[in-house]
Amino acid sequence: MQTILFTLSAVFWIAAVACVPSAIRGLRRPLLLFLVVFALTMTLMPQRVYEPVDALLGNGNVTYFIFHALTIVAIALLDVIVQEAMSPRGLTRARKRATTLITAAIVLVQAGLFFGSDWRITDDIAASFIPRWDFTAYAATTWIAMGIFAVSFGIACIRDLRRQHRPVTLISVSLILLACLGVLTYAIISLTSAILAVLYADYLLVGWGRIAYNLSLLLSPISLVIGLGLTASVDGLASARKNLLDRVLLWRITPLWHRLLANTPELSIERALSPVQLLTVRKPGAHLYRRHVEIRDSVLLHPEQAVSQVELALIDRAEVRTQTALPIEHPPLIGSTR
Repeated sequence: MQTILFTLSAVFWIAAVACVPSAIRGLRRPLLLFLVVFALTMTLMPQRVYEPVDALLGNGNVTYFIFHALTIVAIALLDVIVQEAMSPRGLTRARKRATTLITAAIVLVQAGLFFGSDWRITDDIAASFIPRWDFTAYAATTWIAMGIFAVSFGIACIRDLRRQHRPVTLISVSLILLACLGVLTYAIISLTSAILAVLYADYLLVGWGRIAYNLSLLLSPISLVIGLGLTASVDGLASARKNLLDRVLLWRITPLWHRLLANTPELSIERALSPVQLLTVRKPGAHLYRRHVEIRDSVLLHPEQAVSQVELALIDRAEVRTQTALPIEHPPLIGSTR
């Protein structure tokens, strides 16, 4: 179990790192923030992390409170992502302020319930449900928030599935929907078990209930992080492949561009690039397009210039790459670029 939790934490941190380039370009910043908060939340779960962190905080199970508070913050961030994706004009300032205030209010209520109770100093706080109403009230703030959001997000995903046709987006949304089902299952089992533990002293979560609890706890985060990151990852890989092919073709066509434009510099608005810049320049496709157009203009205006069959084939390849149109589809709910 501990190994699985460490593996999950690593996956979430890797997903967060993978979103950094997009965030630097101003894309998917809410997603990056969510992944960082969620990865930190999951990192605190393994006992080999929980115990030394809690020791630094005074051995009062403050780490348990931090875990629940971070969960609420992660839920709020995910809510922002969903609402931004569903709102054509994005979230209003009032909506963002309301989300911030509600999140802060829930965390403050949790702080009062946690630090105002003595159950928080138990040695095995995370091992089972503590048979006390004050614990149930504290933990229920997280479970109810998770359940409400799982239903809301699940409904949004079902609506979005009807609008999407791209396979990778359909898979992404389906994984998120599966995660919502798992989160709802986890929240219902947790709340029910906590209440039964108070009502019945000999209550134990066993059998199918325990299996469903463990599976939802482990599989929901995996489905969530993969679903949120799949479309962005596929698009990133496709963009990287396109840039690589554009860069290779740009490198090959540049000598021809230099030769043909040497006698007609007035046709060129493209800036010269050093060999190093050819390998590092951003958006090589834009430079490829301009050089291809200028080569075509030079050939049309001065047909006497010698151009070999190999070079003509290279020009044709550049034209195919620069004239390829991207398919149009509905913007996906998951992987929003705002």
